[in-house]
Amino acid sequence: MKLLVKPGLLVFCIFGMHVAFAGDFPEIQLPYGPSPDAASDVPRDLSDYYQSRKLLPEIPGRRVPNQAAFSDLASPVLTNFVVPLPEANTLAHVNYRNRHFGRLQTSNGVLLFNPEVILVKFHSHKYVDALRVGPLREWESVKALRARKDVQFAELDVFQQRQFVPDDPLLGSQWHHALIGSYQAWNFGLGRSSVKVAIVDTPFQMDHPDLAANTVSGWDVVANESVDSATGIVHSTMCAGMAAAVIDNDVGVAGAANCEVLPININGAISEMYNATIWAANNGVRVVNISWSGANSDTLEAAGYYLKTNTAGILVMSAVDGAGYLDWTNQPDIYCVSMTDAADNFEATMYGPYIDFAAPGYGIYSTTTGGSYSTGSGTSYAAPLFAGVVAWLFGINPALSPDAVINILKNTAVNPDGPGWNEYFGWGRIDFGAAAAVAANTLPIISGIQKSNNQCTVCLNFSACLTYSLWRTAQFDPADWQLVTNAIAQTNSTQISLTDPSPLGTTAFYRVEVSTP
Repeated sequence: MKLLVKPGLLVFCIFGMHVAFAGDFPEIQLPYGPSPDAASDVPRDLSDYYQSRKLLPEIPGRRVPNQAAFSDLASPVLTNFVVPLPEANTLAHVNYRNRHFGRLQTSNGVLLFNPEVILVKFHSHKYVDALRVGPLREWESVKALRARKDVQFAELDVFQQRQFVPDDPLLGSQWHHALIGSYQAWNFGLGRSSVKVAIVDTPFQMDHPDLAANTVSGWDVVANESVDSATGIVHSTMCAGMAAAVIDNDVGVAGAANCEVLPININGAISEMYNATIWAANNGVRVVNISWSGANSDTLEAAGYYLKTNTAGILVMSAVDGAGYLDWTNQPDIYCVSMTDAADNFEATMYGPYIDFAAPGYGIYSTTTGGSYSTGSGTSYAAPLFAGVVAWLFGINPALSPDAVINILKNTAVNPDGPGWNEYFGWGRIDFGAAAAVAANTLPIISGIQKSNNQCTVCLNFSACLTYSLWRTAQFDPADWQLVTNAIAQTNSTQISLTDPSPLGTTAFYRVEVSTP
C-alpha cells in the first residue's frame, strides 16, 4: 500500500466536520465552552450512563497532574509534572459531563478538546503522559512541546465521536457472511474462547441472548472500575454482535468468531481510548476495536504499538463516515477499515492513505439493545467484523503474530479494479474464507506416529510459542476423546514428540491440541 503524506498538512474528521490543519492557517484558541456547530454532535447518552452513579471528580487509583507553568515547558524538569496516562485523572469525565470544552478555531470549524490537558510522549518514557497546563494556553503549549528534542509528539486531548448511530430497525439478513466466506472459514472451526475482543465504547448489552455466552466482564477507564453488567446502547451492541454474536447456538445471528467479547467504557477522549487499549493489553486482550474517529492520533498509535508488542495484539478502528478525501497519515499500528455493501461497492466512507482494509458495513444485520436485532450502516460495523475475523485467525493458530495475521489478510483480500482503489479499500476487502485456509495451513502438522516398547509416540513440528497436549480415543467418536495426562514431551528447535506410555489396546486414534501458554 502506497502512503501519501503531504508535509505540513494534517486532515481528519471530528464531530461531522472536515477539519484541516495547515502550516499557513493561524489556528486560534477560543474561550472555553460548547461550540454551536460541534457540541451538539458530542454523544449525550454517555452522561445518562453515569446519571445514577454520581461519579466524583476524584477517581480511585488516579491522580490529577500538577499544573506546569508555560515557562516550565522548555525546562529539563518538565518531566516532574507529567503523569503516565494509565495513572492520570485528566478530569475529562468532569469536563465532558459539564460540557466544558476547550475550543480551537481552524480553517474548517471548531475542534473541541479536554481543557488544560496535553498528551505528550517523551522518547524515554514507556507510556504517553498527561501534562496539565494553564487555562487557555493548550494549543500554545502543544507547539512549544513539539519543539523539544526529547518529545516524540504532543497533541490536544480531543473529544472524538462515534462513526454511526443506526436509525430505525429493519428486518434483514446477514448477507455479509456469504460475501466474505464465513461459512468456509467455519469449516475449520468456530473460534477460540481464549481470544478476547474489547469493544471500546459505552458498554454493550452484556446479557443479550446472542452475546451473553461469549461475554466477560470489562473495564470502565473513566471510573477506573470493572463493568460486570450493562443494558447497553445500540451502537456498541451492534458492534459486539458483528464481532462475536454466538455462532451455532440456535439463537439469532452469528458474529465472525466464538471468542470472548468485553466492554471497555469511554466518553470519547483520546486519553480514554489510550487507557482502554493499555488496560486491554495488560489484561490479555489481543484485539481492540474502537469504532470512533481519531485514528490519526499519535497517542493512539502509541497505544496500538503497546498492544502489539505486549500482548501480540491488533488495534482496529473504523474509517470516517462521509464522502471525500481525507489526507490522514497511515499509522502503522492502527488498522482502519472502510465500509462496503453487498455488491462490493465502496460506501459512505472518507477515503485516503489512512485506509488499510475494507469490510461489509452497509445495511448489515446484527444484535441490538433489548435482546433484539436490527439493520444498520456505518464504518463502525465494518471495523468489529474485521476485528472478529482477526480474533478467529488468532484462535486457529495462537502462535500467529500480529504481522503474520495482517499479512494473511493482505495476501487474501479482494482487490477491485480501477485507479486509486487502494485509497478506498486499502489492501482490499477482506476474504475471511481465503484467510482462514491460509491460517489453517500454518498449524502444526503431525509428521508421524510410531509404536514401540508398548508406547506410542506422535511427532510434529514445534513452536516455542505454543503449549501442546495429546488426546486419544479407542473409537473415532468426538465425545470420547481423553487427555493423555501422563504424556512425555521431548523437543528440539524444530520438532516435538509426545509419547503415550500406556496406549489403548491394538487400535487408537490420536490428536494434538495447541494453545498459547
